Amino acid sequence: MVMIQDTSMSSQYREKRSLSSTPPRFFFGKLHINSTMKAIVSFGIIVILLLVVLLYFKFAKAMFILLVPTSVSVMTVVAIVAKKHRLVYPVFAISMFHVILSVYALLIFSFYFFFKPFYILMVSNWAFDTMHNDKNAAFYLQSAAVYLFLTSFLAFNWWQGHVALNYIKHIREENDDEPRQLHQPTIVTVNKPMY
Repeated sequence: MVMIQDTSMSSQYREKRSLSSTPPRFFFGKLHINSTMKAIVSFGIIVILLLVVLLYFKFAKAMFILLVPTSVSVMTVVAIVAKKHRLVYPVFAISMFHVILSVYALLIFSFYFFFKPFYILMVSNWAFDTMHNDKNAAFYLQSAAVYLFLTSFLAFNWWQGHVALNYIKHIREENDDEPRQLHQPTIVTVNKPMY
């Protein structure tokens, strides 16, 4: 008689550990982290498509620059579908790049606004085909619009990086909670019959 004792625990799984906390919610507690990442990716793809259309009509030679954000968006879609946390790091990297870029642009624009305002007037006159030679309401309105755009761009990218880090943490915790088989040897006991 041959008796096989299976100690591989193939039918038994490691006990699931509970998540350290509930996954963070965004948009004032309305969206789950998965939905937030999907919304960020959707927004990014829409912006990329709008930039493709704009660049196609105005500056077609510069369209190759969009390869980087396009590849980041594709990698993020793959990360969401495959639940691979390593593919989310490019979103965090491009977010921090944009944060640094917008801080730098705010510093440069502030320097020109406070110390060299006539350079801003010169660019404004060229862009809007005007002939202003002194600061006026339009100058302050355009400067406020630039400040508002750069500040909101900075805030959005900071938030996007924060969401990306939380999503990486969430995927890691989900993957750690997946039941895994613990492999142990199978013991075979052979009993000789006694006649």
